[in-house]
Amino acid sequence: MNNSEEEMAQFKKTESLASVVKRLGSPESTVLLHSPCSVFQIPQIDGVIGYRQIGNCAVVIGDPVCLPQDITELTNAFHLHCQESKLKIIYFLTYQDFAHWAINNGCNTLIQVGEELSINPTNFKINQKLRWKINQSIQHGVTIKEYKDFDITLENQMKETVSTWLRERKGSQVHLGKIDFFNSIATNRIFYAERNDKIIGLLIISPVDRFQGWAVSSYLAIRNAPVGTTENLMCFTFDSLAEENCPFLCLGAVSGVKLGEVVGLSPIGKSLAALFFKIARWFFKLDAKAIYLNKYHPHLRPTFLLCRDRLSFVELLAIKRLLNVKL
Repeated sequence: MNNSEEEMAQFKKTESLASVVKRLGSPESTVLLHSPCSVFQIPQIDGVIGYRQIGNCAVVIGDPVCLPQDITELTNAFHLHCQESKLKIIYFLTYQDFAHWAINNGCNTLIQVGEELSINPTNFKINQKLRWKINQSIQHGVTIKEYKDFDITLENQMKETVSTWLRERKGSQVHLGKIDFFNSIATNRIFYAERNDKIIGLLIISPVDRFQGWAVSSYLAIRNAPVGTTENLMCFTFDSLAEENCPFLCLGAVSGVKLGEVVGLSPIGKSLAALFFKIARWFFKLDAKAIYLNKYHPHLRPTFLLCRDRLSFVELLAIKRLLNVKL
């Protein structure tokens, strides 16, 4: 058993990572449940820092998973742990409050790289263009349902849909974590699109109690699904949550149009970072997800990349591996 497995085994004796993320995590923290990670915790704090060790870098996704008043103590202990282990530290997709605290407490590089998109399902309104797309899918026989009762046949169909979608993906890609609709986390909810007794689309949401809501973990539709299938899935999910008076749903995080606030880079470094970001945005079509999700008129919240040391090739390589870059 490696160190990561030992830490996870010890952690599960007290409280599962899924339970802590559900209680105290941010929407970005739910990514930890869909990828192998190590867990750092100290006895006196209710919370954890989940991270992936990539080479000699500890890469944390989102803010520390704890109450705001515990962030300083937990983070300082984590930094000391990484220093003793000779690990560089990277934070990816953190919120502004933590990013600004960190840059004033030991981190050397801050870059605003993207935005988190969220809506309030209770006041979401479907506009005419969105309604047209949904109607297109309905006219082609698409129906949306929530998966509630165990059905092995239905689960196998869903797994086959995911496999089909993965086979159909072409070109350069980036993604965080893996698509796992059945990872034994009972609190997740699954919605699916069906046509002619065949599942053609899926959407999964994970709970984030501190936000009194949910986060979209994955959504997809196979290539030959009718126009409007994912829009129908999304809006059915919105309606379901609205009926439960749920005030928050995170749709995901996307890259910004350009880099925002930058701290810790020289003028030349800033120019190179902006150029690299522009090329990556074009090459990986990073604006496609933003264009799609912005049709739901979400609230935007900036997200940041932080490095404990100066941003170097080592950190960039770790980020590349984190994002599962496929050329």
